[in-house]
Amino acid sequence: MGLPPEKWGFSNPIIAPLYPKPPIYWRGARVQLVLYETTEENVSEVIPWPLEPNGNKVIAWVSDFPMSTQGAFYEAALYVQVKYGDHKGVYEPFLYVTSEVPLTGGREIWGYQKKLANMSLTLEREQVIGVVERAGVKIMTVISTLERPARLEELPFGPIFSLKNIPSAEEKEKPLRQLILVDGEFTPRPGQFFGGRGSVNFERSEIDPLYKLEPTRLIAGYYGIFDASLPFGKIVYSY
Repeated sequence: MGLPPEKWGFSNPIIAPLYPKPPIYWRGARVQLVLYETTEENVSEVIPWPLEPNGNKVIAWVSDFPMSTQGAFYEAALYVQVKYGDHKGVYEPFLYVTSEVPLTGGREIWGYQKKLANMSLTLEREQVIGVVERAGVKIMTVISTLERPARLEELPFGPIFSLKNIPSAEEKEKPLRQLILVDGEFTPRPGQFFGGRGSVNFERSEIDPLYKLEPTRLIAGYYGIFDASLPFGKIVYSY
């Protein structure tokens, strides 16, 4: 007789779980962001139905999480503005991490569009430089400056939509597909969030086509130290 479900760990492997039950906590994260505009047509090309564009602003994100309940790792993403019915928020069509723990947990619980990549986040002279690289291609380079105190309200954040899309193990069975909405906490530490100029560059790749959200106008760059948490989400649509 095998181990009964009530004795299983929260995640696989059931006798040695890879990641813990939400909420997930991050402390002292270094976060770089660049806010820019693209077109709503570009946004439409990278979001799943039934989401709709809710604006043309994009947030490019590169971060270093030195301490969390998922271990230490880097993360990078692009956020676009979306809506579904009365729900408004953001969606991450491109999302990268440097460790299998947040990769697996993010995909299995919430359906985040995560891949592994190499990243760096450095401060050199007056600039903060974030680089995301996969297989020798610098798919995203983000640059910002620290010129003034900033407020998080300057950025069009909101609850995060995600898409769980798990293929079936049986050929003719339907995949598990759910649209999920999560409202986490993302808080800059007092006096440790700054804004300035920003720049974004995408090296063209059809494997990781971040260039589909090419900027039409750069707005601002940001950098700061944050604490954050991510709880369970809510299924708002089942396919």
